[in-house]
Amino acid sequence: MELLLEQISQITHGVVLNRIKPKVAGEGREYPILTISQLIDEENGVCDYEVPTVLVDTKKEKNLNLAREHSIVIGLTSFHRAAVLEKQHEGKIIPSNFVSIEFQNGIMDPYYFAWYFNEHPEIRRQRTIAIQGNSSVKVLSVHMIRQLMIACPDLATQMSIGKLYYYQKKKQLLLMEKMRLEEDVLTEEMMQHLDKL
Repeated sequence: MELLLEQISQITHGVVLNRIKPKVAGEGREYPILTISQLIDEENGVCDYEVPTVLVDTKKEKNLNLAREHSIVIGLTSFHRAAVLEKQHEGKIIPSNFVSIEFQNGIMDPYYFAWYFNEHPEIRRQRTIAIQGNSSVKVLSVHMIRQLMIACPDLATQMSIGKLYYYQKKKQLLLMEKMRLEEDVLTEEMMQHLDKL
């Protein structure tokens, strides 16, 4: 069964940061921001990145689109991928270069959706066609995301595929970490040899 993404989920555009800042400098509450560079760093096994913050007018706090564990974001600019948010993302503001997706209870496994959006050949083709803009800035439209046809097998099948995708990503991160550690050990050994000269 295939369904339109907008039929089975709540799709929310991220907030424009300039619209939530307080009018009087220094007033408001500070919030961390989710960024594309954070997600790219995490895909490459880097976890010690700086998290930018923004001061938010207290009257506009109720309008914030905040990250929640197991919700999904899709990058509209440069990072045209779906990412499942984890515990460390909770409470970060989702800015306007993302859309966030929350599924109705029990209809879609988030990791299955991430695999489907990122890896399925038909969706890749649709994304390539839908990316708009000139050669320097490629933008994925919110309308295109809403109109995606998503294959919805039973939840057990989704969870099996989602789990495989999750473990594949974790394996890639562990292999990158192993390579980094091996490089560190080799560098240390070379430095020790230099010190003996």
